[in-house]
Amino acid sequence: MKKILVLMAAALVALAPMSAQTKRDARNARNDAASAAKSLKREGFKTLELGNVESQFERYFLKVNAGCRQIVGTAENCVSVNLAKITALSNAANEYSITCGGTVRGRIVSSASSLTTQQVDNIVASFERLVEKRIGGELMPYVVAFKTKKGVTSARAYCLVDIAEAYKARKEAMEMALAEQSLSEQYGSMVSDWIDEGFDKAGL
Repeated sequence: MKKILVLMAAALVALAPMSAQTKRDARNARNDAASAAKSLKREGFKTLELGNVESQFERYFLKVNAGCRQIVGTAENCVSVNLAKITALSNAANEYSITCGGTVRGRIVSSASSLTTQQVDNIVASFERLVEKRIGGELMPYVVAFKTKKGVTSARAYCLVDIAEAYKARKEAMEMALAEQSLSEQYGSMVSDWIDEGFDKAGL
């Protein structure tokens, strides 16, 4: 009996930091949600989703705090709400790919000095195009907000992407980008270094 009590006490001690972290994440999510909801209201945006805007954002930020990548796409001067939503989602994927391309370019330049500037440009351009295509299929729009003024609509799409899927998209994109440039044999072994280094710090 005494042994069981000791084990239970040890389990509670181990769970305490996790419980504190969970509570902290929940509190941060509520605060971020309240701020985001107030900002949208102040700027005249409405959400496409039914229900309380703050609750929608709270679920969104809980996912962000749990490790999902946050990507926000915007659209301006669209002729309809639907077109604005589609454009915002497309722009979210495009923005993510460009940010990833900038990170990758730095890694390539610093570790593959034998590549010419044109080769680097070609690899990065291919990489960005392929990342955009792949990540677009993985984006999960949690909150889509819009406002219509003088016949034109603006939108913001608050999206999430799973970390593992984002990594997979970057890895496959880089492998294909090298293949397109006939450089797989020379630099294929460096793919992991190029797509890993710096991405966590950049929140990608």
